[in-house]
Amino acid sequence: MDTLIQLARWEGFIFLGGVFGVVFWKILTGSISLSGLFQTHDEQFSPGRVQLLIFTLIVAVRYVVQVIQNPTAFPEIPSDWIAALGGSQMLYLGGKARGMLFGKDSS
Repeated sequence: MDTLIQLARWEGFIFLGGVFGVVFWKILTGSISLSGLFQTHDEQFSPGRVQLLIFTLIVAVRYVVQVIQNPTAFPEIPSDWIAALGGSQMLYLGGKARGMLFGKDSS
């Protein structure tokens, strides 16, 4: 039974590594374009998009680390993580709403 668990763990790592590798390769070769990722529709820098990406990546990495530490069960997501990610989303969407209401895209 223990070898079956080890095999499943390695298969999961290989699968996730393969997905990461394919996406990373497509970004490097230009198949997935990142131009304009941090820009608004009028090509200005968007701090709202940057903070949203940073908070999302931090929460995702912390979650994956918890899964790696205990792969037998899904980890509990702390309420402060949810609050931080929700607050980040609200800041981004608030900037979008402000842009729609006042005619300037700020996100």
